[in-house]
This record gives sequence, structure tokens and C-alpha cells, in this order.
Amino acid sequence: MLWITLAIGSAIFLGFYDISKKNALQKNAVWPVLFICSLTGAVLLVPVFVFKDIPVLSWREHGLLCLKAALVTGSWAFTYNAVSRMPLSITSPIRASAPLFTIAMAISFMAERPSSMQWMGIAISLLSYVVMSVAGRRETGSYWRNPWVLAMFFGTFLGSCSGVYDKFLLQRMHFDPLVLQIWFSFYMVIIQGVIMMILWYPRRHEGSQFHFKWIILAVGIFLLIADRFYFLALHEEDALVSVVTVIRRSNVVISFAGGLLFFGEKKGKLKVAAVAGILCGLIFIGLG
Repeated sequence: MLWITLAIGSAIFLGFYDISKKNALQKNAVWPVLFICSLTGAVLLVPVFVFKDIPVLSWREHGLLCLKAALVTGSWAFTYNAVSRMPLSITSPIRASAPLFTIAMAISFMAERPSSMQWMGIAISLLSYVVMSVAGRRETGSYWRNPWVLAMFFGTFLGSCSGVYDKFLLQRMHFDPLVLQIWFSFYMVIIQGVIMMILWYPRRHEGSQFHFKWIILAVGIFLLIADRFYFLALHEEDALVSVVTVIRRSNVVISFAGGLLFFGEKKGKLKVAAVAGILCGLIFIGLG
């Protein structure tokens, strides 16, 4: 099945995206980094918009894509702030919890029913987060009382909402994947630019200062490629959003390894066991 191969490709580039994002956010202001990442992707899509025959959208369709951009911006606002303040080996496994939220929403709104194997995967994943909470106490303080842990989970929840919404746009509203990616990328730049000018620019000399790094451009490029694979995967008629999300979030392996290799983060047996458990849970969910 082509959509599974595309989802795997998305996971690989999403792992590279996580590592480069962590590097870009180190000792840096969050909103300018977020804005430049989105701007990079949008600029790369401009030639496609100019030279390819892109269909004209109705005002309603533009509104649907604005909502998509707002969901992603909200998700990024929480996750980028969390990533800038916590180890990647902590934030990546939390981000991998997206399939749990996706399945819950698929049950509630899209009449999907998890199999017994998927329920087993959910249970294993939840147990793994308990283990991760124990492993993360030394690095984050009280795990569940740490505001950035909660921010990471809430950002992940918003990202899952966006994932289910993607299936609605691509399979029910029949948006072309490229059209969706182009317009939502443009709206991301507008929304994030306005928020940056309101929240960050007037206070730019306070708190974390912005320092341009070339790696910021790589963040935008990796995400553009990962999203392209992802939208193409979901556009396939037989694609299941829950399975695509599970495969995509297997990027936790690359992200976790990157945190250990490039940022000197603590490994710890409990943390490794928790990541292994999360992966095991994802496999059960995917096979179910």
C-alpha cells in the first residue's frame, strides 16, 4: 500500500525536523523561529503556486484552510515553547502520544472502532507514559506538575485535532494535497506573523533574544517534505488516519536518538524502557 510507504517517509523527515528544531530553539526566542520556519516552507511553495495550475477556491474553502492553519499554529505555540525548555528525549515521546488522541477522536467523530489489539496498544502506551513520568522527574521536576510537560501534551492534542481535520479536508472535502499544503502554509505565515508582531516584537529586548541560525531554514525544509509525504498518504482513499498517525509518530526513534547523540541528554534505563514501550504500543495500534 502506497500510503504506508508515504507515511514512513513522513516519519523519517519528521525525525530530522525534530532534531533541527531543537537546535534552532536552543537559547533562542520561540516566535521568530516559528515564523521563519513557516516562511521558509511558504517561500519554497511560491514557484509551484505561480507556475502550476492551482484551482481557485471558494471563500468557504479558504475559511476551512484558515482553521487548519490556526490549529497548527496553536499546536506549535505550545510544543515549540516546551521543546525550547525541556530535553528532546522527554518531549519526543510525549509528541508520540498523538495516536492516542487521534483514536479517541476517530471513535467520537468518525465512527471508527479500535480493535482489541489497538486497545492493548493504548494500554501499553499509557503505562509507558507512567514510566516516562518517573524517568523524567530528575530532569523536569514533578513531571505532571511541570507546565511545559502539560504544554507539550496540549500541543500534541491540538496536533491530533489537526490530523483528523486533515482527513476530513482530503477525503470528504476532496482537497488536492498540494492545494491544501500551499494555502495552509501561506495562512500560517500570516497568522504567525501577526501573533509575533503583537506578542514578541514589542518585548523583543526582554527575555530570550532572537539569534538567526541557518538551521532554522532546515527546520522549514524538513517539515515541508514531511508534510508533503503526509498529505499524499492521507489523500489515498484506503488510508486510515489512525494508522498514518501511528507510523508518522514512529519518528520518536530518530528524535530520541538525536537527543542523546547531539545534545548530550541523559539516557537512563527507565527512559529507554518507556520509549520502547511507546513504540511497542504504536506497533500494536498500527497492526490492529
